[in-house]
Amino acid sequence: MRPTLSDIARQLGISKMTVSRALRGAPHVGAEVRERVLHAAQQAGYRPDPEISRLMTHMRKGRAKVSAEKIAFIWAEREEQPCERVTWTRQVLQGAARQAVQLGYDVEEFFLWQRGMSGRRLSSILEARGIRSLILSPLVSRSRGHVSLAWAKFASVIVGLGFARPALHRVHHHHFLGMMTALRMLKKERHRRIGLYCSSILNERMFGAWSACFLAHHPLPRPGGLLALRRPPSREDFFAWLEKEKPEVVIDSGHQLLDWLKELPAADRPALATLSWRADLPQVPGIDQQAESLGEAAVDLLAAQMQQNQRGIPVVPRLVMTEGVWRPAVGSIA
Repeated sequence: MRPTLSDIARQLGISKMTVSRALRGAPHVGAEVRERVLHAAQQAGYRPDPEISRLMTHMRKGRAKVSAEKIAFIWAEREEQPCERVTWTRQVLQGAARQAVQLGYDVEEFFLWQRGMSGRRLSSILEARGIRSLILSPLVSRSRGHVSLAWAKFASVIVGLGFARPALHRVHHHHFLGMMTALRMLKKERHRRIGLYCSSILNERMFGAWSACFLAHHPLPRPGGLLALRRPPSREDFFAWLEKEKPEVVIDSGHQLLDWLKELPAADRPALATLSWRADLPQVPGIDQQAESLGEAAVDLLAAQMQQNQRGIPVVPRLVMTEGVWRPAVGSIA
C-alpha cells in the first residue's frame, strides 16, 4: 500500500502539515526536522501523487502576489556595463520574470559588480531573506568565469556555457543548430562564398559550436579562409579580410559589421546575415535566438528542483537547449 503523509506524520509524531512543508523545502521548517522527514519518507518509499502535486501548484499560483516566493537573478559580470548594454541579456531576464509569475514566483535582481559584494556576502543575503533559488546570468565580456556561492543552500540554474564550474543545471541557445540553419537559408539564396567574421571569445564560450558547424556544413569543400575568428575584431582587419577572401555574404555574431559595411559603396558590399537577430534592425536577416525562452526554461528547471526539494550541485547536471528561428530581411541596408 502506498505510504501517505499521514503515515509519516504518525511515525515521527509531528503534524501532517509539517511533513508536507518539510518535503517541499519550506523555509520555516528546521534543518533537523527536515532531515528526519526526508529520511523517513525515503525509508517508507514515499512518492508524491502527481495529480495532487499539480493541484497544489495550481492553488499556490492563485495566492496573493505579496506571498510569492522570490527567485534571485544574479548578474555575474564583473562590471555593470557589459550586461546593461546588451539587449539579449535583458530579454533573458524578461522571459524569466514572465514565467516566474506564471508559476507563482517573483524574480528579483542581484548584482555581483556592486561595491563590497562577494559570493559569500550574496549567499548570506539570499539565505537571510529566505530565497532558496537563483539564476546566474550569461557571461558577455569573457569566455569563461567562476562564481563562489554557497551552492549547497540553493537550487540553481546557469544561463549559457560561459561558467566552467561548478557543474550546475544550465540552459543555452542551440548555437550549432543556429549556424546550420543560417547556412542552409543562405545556400537557398544560392550563396556559396559564405564568410563568418566574429569574436573568438564568443566562439570559445560555446565550445566552438559556430566554427565547427561552419566548417562541417559550408557549401564549399574547403572554406578555411572564409572563417575569421578574431580577438578582438577590428575594422582594419575586417576590410583586409574582405579584400582577400571576397565573400558573397558575411555572417556576424552581432551588428558591429553593419556600421563597417556602410562605409563601402553599395555595389561593393557583400550581403550581411547575423546569428543574433534584432527586431530593431529587421533589414539584417538572421537567427532570432528568442532569448526570452532561455529565461523561461531556466525558471522551469528551478521550479522542478524546488518541487522536489533539490539543492546544491547536482550529481547529473541537466542541459536544456532552446532553438532559434530564421528571420528574413525586411527592407534593405541604407
